Amino acid sequence: MSRLHLLAVLVLVVSVHSEFTNIPQLKITRHPEGGTVPIGSRFDFTCKASTSADLNISYSWKRIKNLNSLNPVFEQLATDDTGSEGVYVEYDAQESAFYFCTVRSGSFETTSEGAYLTVAYLDEFAVDGGPSDNIYDQPGLLMIELQCKVPDSFPYPEVQWYKFDKAYPAEDVTNAILKRDARGQASNLVIYDIKTTDSGKYRCEVSNPAVEVPKSSGVATIEIYPEAETKGAYPPQEVVGNYKVQGHEGSTITLYAGVASKPSVTYSWTRNDKVVGLDDDRITLEDTGRSLIINPLSPKDTGTYVIIYAIAGEVKGSRNVELEVIETIRAVGDVYDYATVQGEDLVLSCGCTGSPPDWITYETDTPGTQWFKNGRLLVNATKTTVGVTVNGKNTGEALITSVSDNESGTYSCSCFNQDQFKVLTKNVYIADERQALTITAQKEGWGLVGSTISIACSANGIPRPNIDWYKSGNKVVEGVFPRDAGFKVVYEYSMFQTVGYLVVEGGLHEDSGVFTCQASHVVKGVQYKLNETAELIVAYPTSSRIQCLDSIVQEGQPATIVCGVSGVPMPTVRYTKVNETDSTLIELEEDFGTVTNLSYYVIRDVKMSDAGTYRGTASNVKQGGLLQKHDEMKLTVTPISSRMSMNAIIGIAVLVAFLLIGGLIAAILFGRWRRETAFKNEMKRLMKKRDDEVSELQQRLQLRSMEHRTSTLANPLHQLPETRRQLPSFYAANIAVLAATPSAKFLPPSLADLKKRKLTGSVIHERSTVSPSSVKTVLSDIENPENYADDVDLIE
Repeated sequence: MSRLHLLAVLVLVVSVHSEFTNIPQLKITRHPEGGTVPIGSRFDFTCKASTSADLNISYSWKRIKNLNSLNPVFEQLATDDTGSEGVYVEYDAQESAFYFCTVRSGSFETTSEGAYLTVAYLDEFAVDGGPSDNIYDQPGLLMIELQCKVPDSFPYPEVQWYKFDKAYPAEDVTNAILKRDARGQASNLVIYDIKTTDSGKYRCEVSNPAVEVPKSSGVATIEIYPEAETKGAYPPQEVVGNYKVQGHEGSTITLYAGVASKPSVTYSWTRNDKVVGLDDDRITLEDTGRSLIINPLSPKDTGTYVIIYAIAGEVKGSRNVELEVIETIRAVGDVYDYATVQGEDLVLSCGCTGSPPDWITYETDTPGTQWFKNGRLLVNATKTTVGVTVNGKNTGEALITSVSDNESGTYSCSCFNQDQFKVLTKNVYIADERQALTITAQKEGWGLVGSTISIACSANGIPRPNIDWYKSGNKVVEGVFPRDAGFKVVYEYSMFQTVGYLVVEGGLHEDSGVFTCQASHVVKGVQYKLNETAELIVAYPTSSRIQCLDSIVQEGQPATIVCGVSGVPMPTVRYTKVNETDSTLIELEEDFGTVTNLSYYVIRDVKMSDAGTYRGTASNVKQGGLLQKHDEMKLTVTPISSRMSMNAIIGIAVLVAFLLIGGLIAAILFGRWRRETAFKNEMKRLMKKRDDEVSELQQRLQLRSMEHRTSTLANPLHQLPETRRQLPSFYAANIAVLAATPSAKFLPPSLADLKKRKLTGSVIHERSTVSPSSVKTVLSDIENPENYADDVDLIE
């Protein structure tokens, strides 16, 4: 299953406007359950309901007798003190019937599903109801029949024969068959291909839910004389003839066949000219082919089963069994809570499927249906139209035009046949005005080719919105578009919300694409729409990929075996240890470690003995992937003492590094001091020289002052060359060295960063990952001497 199917069951819940949170919504939370009891017994029914409003809930009970007849009888039941709690007690059950409760809260009323109470009884055997003593001495008999007259009962009991108080026929007995009537009900015992060993004491027992101990007939002594043994060949003679039988969907049923012959026949079962049971694991054959068992029973099993019997490959005849499967009632219409706006039409659609009642012949093969509003039968009126068929059967459809506040309430659709009375409840709220649409959809639906993928889209509003899916502007229609099979839309409803699941079964890569979810509703003839897009991705599977990393850990600490995995779909990882002696794989105990959600393996408390080679095996084959792969890693465990020595070494190394850096900085500062001192001394010398020269010039001028005038000399210092000191950037050079080293993982900031701010304190104040652009910046900083000026300030 693809990863989307971990999301396929996701329901997108959209909040409903607070204006509607207090709308009463009456719900049956516990429907009464039926059962089977002996006649005259007690049986308790329980019904529970809830409402969203702070209102009291009251319960009442009804019973329907003779439901499987043309004249069903409805009875209002009186309840005792327990009735207020939603409980009805049938103290003296005398007749099978349907029971259901009606729940009222304020102006809302609804009805539960019907619970069928089967009242069972089983009379005693008549005096002559069992087999009779008999001696068989006539020559050439093929078979004998022992009588079992089943006493009056309901339901029909199971029949079991005994020989010498042991169940008969046993599995190794092939010449005994229970005879069955036209409804497939067992009774008499037929023994054929008679032998003297068939002599014995026989009796039959019957049982049903009315009794705890089966009721037994009298015991008959049967004697078979040697001359009565079956000799020679006999053609097949019917024991189990043609019959009809009903079975309930989901139950187990056994179909029987049987003929008496010598030699015995072989049986084969067909339906619709196809051999039964070859490709269906629900069907098994037992008792040398005389019994066909179907479990569970499905509506598709309905039909005529032909049993062909043959001797030595030659067909000798056939018999038929007609099976009718009573289908469970299901609602396929809109029987969900609904909100709409005043003035709009309200369409009620029950749409029940299942077997029709067998006491009335309708022209439609569906259950009987009726609509109720607040517990009262919905009938044709000025604004109400109830759909019926030609002969008066309710179709399960009804229409109320131009609804108002009066149409708010609880609507119930009852669907019934001879076995079920199902009630489907629909709370309806009529709002004063439209509530704007909101929509939310999953952004992506993902799965493998061939898998089932779904995307959920949720919309809210009043009236409750409709949802449709589109691809490339064309509506998704099951069996039509995007292709003739595989796509469908599945819906979930509540009063204000619709959730539409776009489902693709057996996804193809070509199904991938962008789909649009459109929510819409119509108010007063105006259609409002809102769209949301989602992407469907159907991917081809790949093999698994895995890579593991070696690890060093201290003894006593947890260790993590890191293995990175990838693949489509994502693989799961299994970890084992490699035996150093013979390279076999050692399974890891559950308490040794755990696999994390990242597929890493964590060993909680590492011991020295845990060191070694571990293997991670990644596989996505079960999820639909192609191949599994594995990789190995080495786990090194260091003792605590060794770890302490390593810490000491690291500490010394750090200290030495700091000393070297400190020495280098001191050397730079000392060199600068020497240069500054030399510069100051030189300046002093030049100033002294200048003073001397000026003094000498003044003396000469004084001597020549009388002869001529000399222009004033400028300050000799202005004629000195400008001194510019350029200090190579230690930091930039250091960065370049680190960047050029392959093992370097982190660098101090580049000079480009240094230009943007005045640095104080440590230069390496942050870390950034090495990249080609950062190396290029560092090299440009080194090659441009004008960028070094900041470093002078930095050193200061």
